[in-house]
Amino acid sequence: MVSVVVSSLQADVVLSHAATEAATFAKELGFETDDIAVIAHKTQNLPKENAKRQRLVVFTQGKDDTVATVGDKVTIFPVLDINQNDIVDTNGAGDAFAGGFLSALVQEQSLEECIRAGHYAANVIIRRVGCTFPEKPNFH
Repeated sequence: MVSVVVSSLQADVVLSHAATEAATFAKELGFETDDIAVIAHKTQNLPKENAKRQRLVVFTQGKDDTVATVGDKVTIFPVLDINQNDIVDTNGAGDAFAGGFLSALVQEQSLEECIRAGHYAANVIIRRVGCTFPEKPNFH
């Protein structure tokens, strides 16, 4: 989980790359649930000082759906389909997702485009050994 979230609940963006991280976060805050969508919603609604923008919460879950919230809306995004034989190394997938997601976010893309960029980056990384990027990625 993004370390700033653990030390301060004032974050505008919360990214977590494992359901276990979200569950631990929920337990520490007394949410009394292990439902990832409920945890995301409750996290989104925690108080924060910057009232100029809503908090954005994104919980990835490996091969399972990504859960995101903005305001009171919880949205589920399916990950990209991949043949299990094409998966080489999952190390770095969460970081790749964060990089893709944040690169779209700073370009003021929609939540859907941010998630798409994150899923794409993670999908590329898991097809290779280590956290490397192909010389000419296929952007289709």
